[in-house]
Amino acid sequence: MEVLLATKEANPKLSVQLVIRETLKHRDVPDDLPLPPSTVHRLLTRHGLMSGSDSQDTDTNRRRFAFQSPGQLWMSDVMHGPTVRIKDRSKRKTYLIAFIDDATRVIPYAAFSLAENTRAFLPVFKQAIVRRGLPERLYVDNGSSYRSNHLSLVCAKLGVALIHARPYRPQGKGKIERWFKTVRGQLLILPDQ
Repeated sequence: MEVLLATKEANPKLSVQLVIRETLKHRDVPDDLPLPPSTVHRLLTRHGLMSGSDSQDTDTNRRRFAFQSPGQLWMSDVMHGPTVRIKDRSKRKTYLIAFIDDATRVIPYAAFSLAENTRAFLPVFKQAIVRRGLPERLYVDNGSSYRSNHLSLVCAKLGVALIHARPYRPQGKGKIERWFKTVRGQLLILPDQ
């Protein structure tokens, strides 16, 4: 138990899965020790080591929404990814462009890109459509790549309703933001590796 707590205290951003993995590497912990993620999460929460969402604002006009059928609504967003070295050895920032189906939580397609613009977005959108068909609606934020005339024209020609989230209201895209949190937790590289 002490090793679990110490591991999380030393690396507060680690996901529960990574805390378990790092704990099992410790010399005082048997390799075959069962550490169920739900138990570890409860332990870390009890000791105040998990950042909770208890401090959310209480907006009385906010309602949850969920569509019933696949393809009724896709959400798209961009997550800032890791910096990588390119062939000429220069460092470049990466961006994960992703889509999520609101009804099923399936990811129609996601891909890393070296840019966060319409030119990088459209091929990812095309692959999502090729793999899962046309959505009825596409829900996006107000980033410049989503506000472009080119994207509006593409969606209009495809018969996809392009819906923009209200500015400064990320709550409407909680499903894809939660998926990004999972991606960050699973891909997080420890500082000493």
